[in-house]
Amino acid sequence: MPDREEKHSILASRHADLKEQGLYAALKDLKSLSSSTLPLENIAAQITLSTRFTLKVPCTALWLMDDLHKFISLVSFSCVDSTDTDPKKYNISLEDETSPVSECLRDGKPSLHKKQILSEMDPRATSLNKDYVIAVLPLQTLFGTIGVFEILTNSNDAVSHAELESLELLTAQIALLLSNHLNSDHNARQSALQKQLYEISAKINQAKDYESVLKITVEELCTALNLPAASMHVNMAVIGASPSENKEHNT
Repeated sequence: MPDREEKHSILASRHADLKEQGLYAALKDLKSLSSSTLPLENIAAQITLSTRFTLKVPCTALWLMDDLHKFISLVSFSCVDSTDTDPKKYNISLEDETSPVSECLRDGKPSLHKKQILSEMDPRATSLNKDYVIAVLPLQTLFGTIGVFEILTNSNDAVSHAELESLELLTAQIALLLSNHLNSDHNARQSALQKQLYEISAKINQAKDYESVLKITVEELCTALNLPAASMHVNMAVIGASPSENKEHNT
């Protein structure tokens, strides 16, 4: 049986310092991240590190769903007695019926899962190789569920259903923080892309012939959109030229 100091501290007891551990401390740490301009990966890493420390659990992890809603990726995690925090681009299918994380995303409800063993492919499995009780909570926003917050506790120190309900408040704050950051990141990318498109338009307007227009359009758009390759074919007859002069450019 672990010592008192080793047990998790989600709902701190009346003997504990509420400001130093449990939900109070976790929420306080999240507030300090609300104005951060760090990249998403750094924000997620700080969330998992601070929540694992304040809740005193073996591991916390953040998962985010991809744009196509087919996979959910491990974005960050923090494990006790391990310095490894690299998610190694690990993801699982949303249809994986053996995964508590996938089930949580499909159902959209918090849940507890007993006697869980991490997959050998999971980058956390090297340091977390026992049976665990896993709590999964959906990260819900006004626009839908964006991911899952996962907490691992030891089998003899499991999260209770009362604690799971209380954790929904923490998860709501995490979802809000990540959603705001994702929106800011999206807006920044949109602004950068808009600027690139204006620059491409200026170059096209300065082109002297159709061949130059094609070359600039294809090559510049390929770079701006980060495409591996692109091609464009123009029917010159549509713009009053001879069909034999049809133009094509590849990159």
